Amino acid sequence: MLQQGILLARTSGRPFDVRVMVQKTTKGKWVSSATFTKIGRAGKVATNYHQGGKLGYFFQTMAGAGFKSASIRRKKTKLEWLGCIVGNQFDSYKKGFRELGLDVALDVKGKPWILEVNTKPAIYPLKYLKDKSMYRRILSFSKQYGRSN
Repeated sequence: MLQQGILLARTSGRPFDVRVMVQKTTKGKWVSSATFTKIGRAGKVATNYHQGGKLGYFFQTMAGAGFKSASIRRKKTKLEWLGCIVGNQFDSYKKGFRELGLDVALDVKGKPWILEVNTKPAIYPLKYLKDKSMYRRILSFSKQYGRSN
């Protein structure tokens, strides 16, 4: 598989990508449960939490990258929609998935590029954000299907 190189958007000079978390309701509908950013270290390409990256809030990161408020809201809505569409695509090939974590890069023009889709995304780093609402929302869905962490 070949992947086009992507010049990532930057916030405060640091590269970032977006994690779009989608989960299934008890009725089997995909919904977006969290959208946050993973911000890499200055001078690095990787945004991964385990490689020195940190988590960020979507609106703050996007504003730091120079996006305007109305544009940020539209982008978030489109990314959440994308996550649900990807969930539906997964269902059309294999049943049983209940959560997905899309890692989506935004290039310098704001165009989204799916980097990967995680079928059991890590959620524990969200515990360390000041605002725990995303973590609690994800947990409320995951407890319905037996995931505890």
